[in-house]
Amino acid sequence: MKRIKWPVWKTLNIKWKLTLWAAFHLIVLFFFYTVLQFSVLQGWVHNHEKEIIRKNMEEIVAYLDSIEPTGDLESSRDFLDVLNERHQLIRIVTEQGVPVVTVTDRVDEDWVAPQYASAERLEQLTPAGDALLVYRKPIEFRSTRVTIEIVRNLENFESLITLITSLLVATAIISIILSLVGGRIISYQLLNPINAMIRTMKGIREKGLKERVQISNPQDELTELSTMFNELMDSLTKSFDQQQQFIEDASHELKTPLTIIHGHLSLLKRWGKDDPEVLERSIQLSLNETNRLIHMVSELLILTRADGADTSMYGPPGPIRVRPAIEEIVENFQTLQPEFRILTQIELEENFTLPIRKNHLQQLLIIVFDNAIKHARDSKKIRVDAKIEDSSVKLAIKDYGAGIPEEDLPLVTNRFYRVDKARSRKEGGNGLGLSIAKRLLDDYGGTLDIHSAYGEWTEVTIRLPLTQSESLNT
Repeated sequence: MKRIKWPVWKTLNIKWKLTLWAAFHLIVLFFFYTVLQFSVLQGWVHNHEKEIIRKNMEEIVAYLDSIEPTGDLESSRDFLDVLNERHQLIRIVTEQGVPVVTVTDRVDEDWVAPQYASAERLEQLTPAGDALLVYRKPIEFRSTRVTIEIVRNLENFESLITLITSLLVATAIISIILSLVGGRIISYQLLNPINAMIRTMKGIREKGLKERVQISNPQDELTELSTMFNELMDSLTKSFDQQQQFIEDASHELKTPLTIIHGHLSLLKRWGKDDPEVLERSIQLSLNETNRLIHMVSELLILTRADGADTSMYGPPGPIRVRPAIEEIVENFQTLQPEFRILTQIELEENFTLPIRKNHLQQLLIIVFDNAIKHARDSKKIRVDAKIEDSSVKLAIKDYGAGIPEEDLPLVTNRFYRVDKARSRKEGGNGLGLSIAKRLLDDYGGTLDIHSAYGEWTEVTIRLPLTQSESLNT
């Protein structure tokens, strides 16, 4: 069976499709209601006409039965004349089909030929184009059998049906108009949130990402869609702002080492290559800046991968033994920085494990240790505590160095943020380490808390949540 294609329908926008669909359904419902109403009215009027003609027949039969023995059928004429209604004929017919008494009002006698009926019969005829209701009933009068005929012209009935039909047609036309208007209103109400979204999108294209959809009070699916759209735009705006800030920060941070390298190369090109001391110094400084660039790019790549992919790309996590991983990092830093005194208090079992990748846990510790060593100043002491607390593993690394001002604490995990920019650059810091640590902890549902007393100490606390089975084992 071939599918019917409506090319015009496909070209219509949703607003007109909703309007036409709503109007079509309203028209169909009204059509069926009208047909039902017409059928009920027609049946009721038709039955009413039959009731009238039967009632007239009963009154005639009762009157004839009450005529005195000396009376005849002709004496009933006056009564029949009074009983007869408009558009109705009454007559009494003998067995030979001869009418004895005839009374009529706007019904031609020739429309229906007189007929004797041996049984009661009610029928509808249209001899002259007019609908006639004919009722015949045989009775016995003075030992003579006669038939009473009542012929009722249904002109009033037809007029009423015509009037009803006209009213229904007029109502149908009005209903079509109202259906289109109603469909238009319905489509407007349904599409209003979508139109608001379209207007907002146009505003975003012209004015920027600050435009938002105005949400009304009724809570429905379209309102939920508008809310989700606003939340999506908020997230997108935040991402764009972060990206812009990231680009600005990265450009600023990359510009400094590149400028230094360019300056030394220019110096060497002009006259420095002829001075061995200047040549050696410029090459060494350029190498230092190049190493810093390589380190910075490496950290940027780590952040980019962390932001753009989930942790499943690294393979299944752990479990790893936490205590040996911590002790390994402490030992490495103690070897590289023998002037530091690293105090450890690890309250974890040797075989205690966590579902975390070993390189991630060690990277977290390296970042925190590296910051602690850079900002240690004259105090060369670092304290490391590890224990289970409040359904999580708590790792606290505390140094007794420069500290962080209170107003800078909420900002230190931002990318490229440094409390003392001149000192950090001199020491090789890029301001990316804590950003990487926070991003890694977010992947594992952990937290990073920093507390500090400026000029005295800084404590970085890493918390990793325990699974249910790990909680039972502890």
